[in-house]
Amino acid sequence: MGTRTRIARYAMAAGVLLASTLAGAVPAAASPDRQTYLIGVDGAGPAGHNFEYVDYFPRGQVGDDGTPAVVGNGAILHFKYNFATLDGLHTATLLPPGETPARAWANHPLVSLDEPEPAPKPMLNPDVLFARPAGCGASASNPCTYTGASEVNSGAMPGFAGGDYYVRIRLSERALEHRGEGQDGHEDGTTVRYVCLIHPGMQGSITVVDGRGSSPASFVRAAARQLKHDTAGALAAEARADHTLVMPNGDGTNTITMIAGTATPNVEIVEMLPHNVTIHPGDKVKWLTKTIKDPHTVTFPDTGSGPSLVEPLSPPWAAPPECEGTPDGAPNTCATPEIPINPAPNGVTVISSPSTVATSGIIATFPPFADSATFSFPNAGTFGYQCRIHDHMNGTITVASS
Repeated sequence: MGTRTRIARYAMAAGVLLASTLAGAVPAAASPDRQTYLIGVDGAGPAGHNFEYVDYFPRGQVGDDGTPAVVGNGAILHFKYNFATLDGLHTATLLPPGETPARAWANHPLVSLDEPEPAPKPMLNPDVLFARPAGCGASASNPCTYTGASEVNSGAMPGFAGGDYYVRIRLSERALEHRGEGQDGHEDGTTVRYVCLIHPGMQGSITVVDGRGSSPASFVRAAARQLKHDTAGALAAEARADHTLVMPNGDGTNTITMIAGTATPNVEIVEMLPHNVTIHPGDKVKWLTKTIKDPHTVTFPDTGSGPSLVEPLSPPWAAPPECEGTPDGAPNTCATPEIPINPAPNGVTVISSPSTVATSGIIATFPPFADSATFSFPNAGTFGYQCRIHDHMNGTITVASS
């Protein structure tokens, strides 16, 4: 079922979560507002399409006129992952008022190095994947608390964090003391931003006030409008990418260029376009990605959700000895799963049979990755392939007999 299932499997095998403490000033007394506000994480695309909505619903407004999403101090935010998406993985990370989304993404890159090892290797950043603080947020009866003193992070939803994450807003006096007055003479609230640490650019915001906030129903209505708008843009982007470009090689063969994922600012179209391509023996196929926030691979053969010999993500390493515990036997919170990544190409570039094993490695439109990969097909046959980061992103190359 994609990266989220693989990560969840690794999490159960490792059996540990990152633990940390939420420090900060003593929270201000919460207002009587105890309303719960639903914020969707990702969305449900139309049947037959693999759309990953890199968006929150709503992301920051509840009216067509730009009316901001307002909640009272003391309200609960219910971040709910939409399981109708096939291959999504996100965080809901609330930032302190002084931290910008750009700074959060810079401080928490998805790929980090395993520094304690003699030869550091790239790995998925545990600071992104695991909840901070741990032990809260799974239910409305045990929400995490956001005071504005530090970040509150769900961890990877749903891989580590499940599908629901609850946060109670209890802003400290420090976070509230810089409020001003709006144009209508009423106090502006304090802006609280929430971001996905896995997909830079995916963000939303709420305004926190002392009194009551917007109607929870207005959040639901805004989410529906936003989903409709996002989907229309995704369908248009998909249609623009659903074609091939054929260029002669000068020796009687051709190079066919197709798209390995395209995107809009709020939706990653997690599809090989076109899904089925017919070529002739000796032709090459170039996969060009037009993704914005997602990386992909082109991997042969298509093994569905089963294992592949050329995975971009590996099972967790065991915790190094220095992380197994302190001398007095107390637990050490650095004993977290380390999920290595293997971004490089692996295997041949000539796909001679349907069982040939090979991968492009990670391709993307952001550094340090290449944005394309090319394979050649000397023999007739049908060749299934997939992205091993998004297992439902697959396609077929049919090499017709001459």
